[in-house]
Amino acid sequence: MKKLILSMLSVALIATTANAQLAIAPELGLNLANVTGKSGGVSTDTKMKAGLAIGAVIDLGIADNIYFQPGLFYLMNGAKANTGDVTMNINTLQIPLNFVYKLGEEGGNRFFFGVGPYLGYNISANYKAGGNSTTIDIGTDKTKDGLKPLDFGAGVNVGYLMSMGVFVRAHYQMGFANLDPISDADNTMKSSAIGITVGYYFGGHKGGHKAKGDAKKK
Repeated sequence: MKKLILSMLSVALIATTANAQLAIAPELGLNLANVTGKSGGVSTDTKMKAGLAIGAVIDLGIADNIYFQPGLFYLMNGAKANTGDVTMNINTLQIPLNFVYKLGEEGGNRFFFGVGPYLGYNISANYKAGGNSTTIDIGTDKTKDGLKPLDFGAGVNVGYLMSMGVFVRAHYQMGFANLDPISDADNTMKSSAIGITVGYYFGGHKGGHKAKGDAKKK
């Protein structure tokens, strides 16, 4: 995974040097997260938990209609128990590394599709039951910790970009890492999420759209 990400970054940086299209896009929206797996060999019974997704991507044009989008997001992850008033809350910093293909021509409205890996770091977590909250220790100690800090996985996204730079994006992500510090066949914990965000491109070519000065030259 580490070698793959480094290779992707290298390709994107080399291509960007030759094609300097760049824009920054903050995003804000809803994240519907879940954590599934086994505890002591028994499958966990969970459902999605709603939370916030806030962050930004850098949009780098690397070829016709193809863009590389690294980003940084704060996500409210976790899960709810299907029975009882129990919620697992996980606050995560995530770095997505997506390659995006945008349909249509520059200067018009465009659909886009993206895919790529992500790296996550769980910064805090807790269980809430009723009015009580219990902190979940984050680390790799099998005896005292309840959640590993590092997560990784892959995601897909699809959206619609308007000519003024506003866009809507829907995403799905699946975690590959076993977040249970015990990490054996009977103790597994994997994250997943779907969500929708709204964003706006600042600077550059507004995410693949020609600036006003460029349009006048044609």
